Amino acid sequence: MRIDHLVMRNSGLEIHDGAIEFAMAVSRTRGDLEPLLPYFGNPDSDEAARIFRHGTEGHPGFDNALEDLDQALRNLAESYKAIGQGVVAMSTNVKAAEWASMIDKNAYLKNLIEFAHRGDDEIPVPSTPVERD
Repeated sequence: MRIDHLVMRNSGLEIHDGAIEFAMAVSRTRGDLEPLLPYFGNPDSDEAARIFRHGTEGHPGFDNALEDLDQALRNLAESYKAIGQGVVAMSTNVKAAEWASMIDKNAYLKNLIEFAHRGDDEIPVPSTPVERD
């Protein structure tokens, strides 16, 4: 299977960036909803509003559902960011593994890498005396 690492890396970055855009859009929508909450009734003075907003007999109300939704959307955005980072890391790891595998299979490259990692050789210096004219 042929893997295009640039495409994979770019896809991972796009997923990550898309998660950030998603989180910003959710935040804007949540901000648009906030001013409407007083129109759902005052739970301190209205029994119907209290039941709607806070729930009753073990059943959650609107406020609990809204908190759960907020948390779920934050989790979704964070998950997509992590997925994007994972795809980028996967591309990097597979590329490194392919390089290592290629070196093991190609004797010329293996020798070239070994040559590059060798220590400094001694440089032979001629010991023949030089005669002057």
